Amino acid sequence: MKTRYYEYIASKIDAAKRTADTLARDTGHRGIEGQIREVALKECIEPFLTHSFRCGTGKIIDVFQTHSDQMDLVIYQTKSAPPILINGDLGFFPVECCRYAVEVKSRLTATEIKDSLKKFDSLRPLVSFPRRKDDGSIYGGRKPVPVLFAFDSDISGPEIDRFLKYESASNPASTVLCVLGKGYWFFDGGWHGHAASAENPLMEFCSFITGFMNTLAAEETTMMGFNPGGYVNVDEIALPPVRIK
Repeated sequence: MKTRYYEYIASKIDAAKRTADTLARDTGHRGIEGQIREVALKECIEPFLTHSFRCGTGKIIDVFQTHSDQMDLVIYQTKSAPPILINGDLGFFPVECCRYAVEVKSRLTATEIKDSLKKFDSLRPLVSFPRRKDDGSIYGGRKPVPVLFAFDSDISGPEIDRFLKYESASNPASTVLCVLGKGYWFFDGGWHGHAASAENPLMEFCSFITGFMNTLAAEETTMMGFNPGGYVNVDEIALPPVRIK
């Protein structure tokens, strides 16, 4: 049985896709088309944000001045460290406050997959919640979940099969793949998920939002110790020694 939540989520993404398709038609500018769909996805995600989280766009940074490539959507909170907002939602986001980094594609192609994975690779050097071991080396905590989202695809075959031709690592650059009309998959020691279903239209997006809401709800009830002043002055206060057994 379809629940009220399911029908609400499916109706939002269906309406957003139809509106974005209409607005993006014949623009002759890929950048504008992309921005239209970024806004469309943002409007579908925002109703499911818990009270501490917001949607932005920009680069993710750490206390060592390392930064990612620009991400289409960054899901962040301000409990750990405040972002530097340049204009509206555009800014630099401390990695500790970021929970999701999303690349949005109008139509997924092999080139777009490779481009997205390259951008997600820029998240790897970031160090969140830095701590120093007894031997002087530094280790960090969790990083934002990298999500590749597409409104359409240029193939008729299984999307996950093509994706895994380019992303077969045991530590993948992107750990969530959601393509409307194709399916939803996530990595947790291995790839799990499902293809799109004619019996349950847009279940792939509903599955994504289910995991999204569960993650944000869990985040609201936990908080790692952190000194955000390290973004102003990286010193021993930002890197307290921790004994590692």
